Amino acid sequence: MKNYSIQYYLLLGLVMLCLQSCSKFLETKPDTKLAIPNTFEDCQALLDGYGTVNMSYPYVGELCTDDFSLTSEYWAGLEVYEDRMLYVWDDKITPPQSQWAGPYQTVYIANQVLSILETLPEGARRQQMEGAAYFYRAYALFALAELFAPIPLKDGSNAGVMALPYRRSPNIEEKVERVALGDFFALLIADLENARKLLPRTAGLPSRPNSTAAAALLSRIYLYMQDYDKALDFATAVLEQQSSLIDYNTLPQYEESPFKQFNSEVIFQAIATGSFTFYYTIWKVAPQFYASYSDNDLRKQLFFMDNGDDTFSFKGNYDGELNQAPFCGLAVDELVLIKAECLARLNHTEEAKKTINALREKRYVKGTYQPVEVSDPEGLLRLILEERRKELVMRQRRWSDLKRLNLDPETATTMSRTIDGKNYELKPNAVFYTMLIPQQILNNSTLTQTVR
Repeated sequence: MKNYSIQYYLLLGLVMLCLQSCSKFLETKPDTKLAIPNTFEDCQALLDGYGTVNMSYPYVGELCTDDFSLTSEYWAGLEVYEDRMLYVWDDKITPPQSQWAGPYQTVYIANQVLSILETLPEGARRQQMEGAAYFYRAYALFALAELFAPIPLKDGSNAGVMALPYRRSPNIEEKVERVALGDFFALLIADLENARKLLPRTAGLPSRPNSTAAAALLSRIYLYMQDYDKALDFATAVLEQQSSLIDYNTLPQYEESPFKQFNSEVIFQAIATGSFTFYYTIWKVAPQFYASYSDNDLRKQLFFMDNGDDTFSFKGNYDGELNQAPFCGLAVDELVLIKAECLARLNHTEEAKKTINALREKRYVKGTYQPVEVSDPEGLLRLILEERRKELVMRQRRWSDLKRLNLDPETATTMSRTIDGKNYELKPNAVFYTMLIPQQILNNSTLTQTVR
């Protein structure tokens, strides 16, 4: 994929890594005297580039879901034209260039590190860095696939459909074509299996991946692929290593940022690129969705702020900031929800109830919680899916959930919006669910637009 626009941003990112501290969180500085990375220290500096490998993930999936809404006035005033048109599901519009280029910059860094490591001595240090590079590559490419590729069907019937380039070389002049959807996900799994074997169990701060994070991402991907047995296996493995849930009764309900960065539930720290569209005075929770939280559900106060005009905005960012760059990393609550859903789908009803109750009990006002007693498997699954939506709000999960849940008529959703008196609708499995490649990328590469 010869892409001079991406090349510019990639090289600029590397220059910045060599000129400044890679991450105030890790307090690791690159060697500013080196022009060409070629040491373990250089590799670690690249992998600790927090502003890239932890903060470059897409936001537009959240923009297109049904959890939040815009008034006609605010919609018309959006500065980013692509945001405005994607919000009403215009299937001719492509996302902003950053939504593609940011994750591929992370892929480039991962490939650069793997290339350097091939020339360095073997050992535990090299293995840890190789594992981190495999993890970052898979994390970025899966984030892209959720937007720009169709969801893989469980029966494999669309495995031959062309997906995205799976770049495995740092040579930006090398032409890389799309790979088939089945091959793309097989490569994701292979990268993460390698990462899980190579990474240590602990890695210090959650801004660095460990073997638990690799298993958590495998669980997320297998859930997306509708492989519930494997998703359950990896979720269970994760929760054997990290299972602590925050008791929301202990959090300051009325603070603007009630959650702390790197809180005890975070397995891997990742943040979506910011968009002014998500500014709290503009981006309001959909009234019907807000009403789905009971008054004793602490998430109602911890996730949303009252604007004083009968509207509510999001404040429950697991990154600990009231800003337009929401958390999109891996956390314990997501893995608990994956485990509960898979158990329900596999007809382990009692264990599924026990799992979802363990989460819900930590989310309700102490002394008011009533355990779930649903015995009907379908009713229990519906409840778990509702809990998933309420728990993972603004975590970049709703878009991919819609894609997979739309495959079943029982859980499919038709979304609708009204702007300036005009009604817009997005039906299940519409072509819009596979987004087009940004036009700027096509203009500077040999890629052709996605056929959908």
